[in-house]
Amino acid sequence: MSTSSDITGTRPASIDLLHGSQPQTPNTQPVIHSMLNGIKDDQARSLLSSNVFCHLRNVESRLFENETCVKAVETAMEEVERLESTREINVLDPPVITKEMAKRWVKSYYEAYQFEGFRVPLEKSFVMSIPDLLEIPHVHMDSTLKIIYYNILLQGIILDSEYLPGRGKIIQYLYQSSMMLVDDWLCHIENTLPNMFAAFVMISMTLEGCNSEMSWKIFGYACNIARALGFFSVDEQSDGQDPQSVSHSSSESEVDKNRKRFEFWHLLRMDCLFRLSFGKPALIPGGSWTVNFPDPTITGVDDASTRFIQIHFLASMRLTLTLLKYLDLDVEMHQDTDVSDQALDALIAEVQAIMSDWNAEELFNSATNHVDTWFSADILFSSYKMLIVFTQSKRCNQSSQFLPRHTVDVARKSLKMFQSLMSAELHAYWGISLILLHQFIPFFILCADIIGSHRYELEDDFILVSWLNDFVDKAAEERPELRPVAAIAKAMTIACQQIQLPT
Repeated sequence: MSTSSDITGTRPASIDLLHGSQPQTPNTQPVIHSMLNGIKDDQARSLLSSNVFCHLRNVESRLFENETCVKAVETAMEEVERLESTREINVLDPPVITKEMAKRWVKSYYEAYQFEGFRVPLEKSFVMSIPDLLEIPHVHMDSTLKIIYYNILLQGIILDSEYLPGRGKIIQYLYQSSMMLVDDWLCHIENTLPNMFAAFVMISMTLEGCNSEMSWKIFGYACNIARALGFFSVDEQSDGQDPQSVSHSSSESEVDKNRKRFEFWHLLRMDCLFRLSFGKPALIPGGSWTVNFPDPTITGVDDASTRFIQIHFLASMRLTLTLLKYLDLDVEMHQDTDVSDQALDALIAEVQAIMSDWNAEELFNSATNHVDTWFSADILFSSYKMLIVFTQSKRCNQSSQFLPRHTVDVARKSLKMFQSLMSAELHAYWGISLILLHQFIPFFILCADIIGSHRYELEDDFILVSWLNDFVDKAAEERPELRPVAAIAKAMTIACQQIQLPT
């Protein structure tokens, strides 16, 4: 498939505006700004703006026009400010990680993740030697190498099915160790493949720690490196030059080009996620890239073991193209409500078609290992979130007193699927970024419906909301950086409880 950046125009959201270019209900804007202005701690205000309110742009009218919801969020914000003002960084004592343990985790990582489209730019034999090298006093490893190594260990632990006492403390230690390297790494970052890989893993790592601002900053570096290494111009042709001659004259193999294409498209997807979830402006605007879809096998050899990865790539990139259309859809241009709602209906139909074409729910249920399960879940959760956001962006739904039943049904389905996924995971507490990126909106939708719908059959939904609250609370016990998220979930759950069990 040939694709380039002129498929869409670009209308970047303002970096200074909480709500970017998304539609906003006028009555809710003073409520939100009043809440944020009441927070004295800058870090707490930034955390709430980035990790809570930006997620709620398209459902806020259901929340902030309801007095119970407003009081619940205000209570949570007071608790977040208290947590941020008293938070201390607890540096863990280094846990015991023997050479044998480290090598086992490195082996687990390479066996599971060595897909040709996204390879560690370090040979397995070298990474396996690092535990021995660390014992040699005069051997120095730079921050880039350490970040890659710590992340390989962390992912290897998560992939390892063998029970290990104190595993949570080891994961937290590797997380803290990686974060402590970030400043030095960024000061010396270079346009190399190892730095590109380090950026990819640290984008995910910082999202896990609810540090979306740092994740966004690192994403900017990743885009700069990718441009410098030619990721944005893989299929660019010189004026008047025959495409075949360009291909033959290039010393770069088709496999290498496919790897660049594969990684570029994931960068583009991350750009869309930052725009949608955190209200950020586009760092990969239209007109700045010329990159076709890669052969999903990368090498031209179809390996059955990479089937889920290939499906994930094709499905998630189709979703990305649909999301680009939404992000660049200036609803305010259309005075005619029917026109904008029809455009959104078309995008909703696209998402539904993608889910149907790839049979996303059956794909999730048929996965037999950790990696394939998470690839399938990502397709589902992305689709559910887009369906909710697109539906709630329609003018007819923004002016409605109640949430559409199908919106609530999708939110419920997303949370149930997440519950199923977490119940089967040995390391469920290391999945919190899925809540930030995909589950916050379904959670708030279900809470808003419980609080404002006046339905009688609320018990099952309340049990589901309570489960998510308990999950986040348990995760925050081992990971203090998650306590603000836990405070938000707790406050909304209490508000739902007051409706479910009125005093």
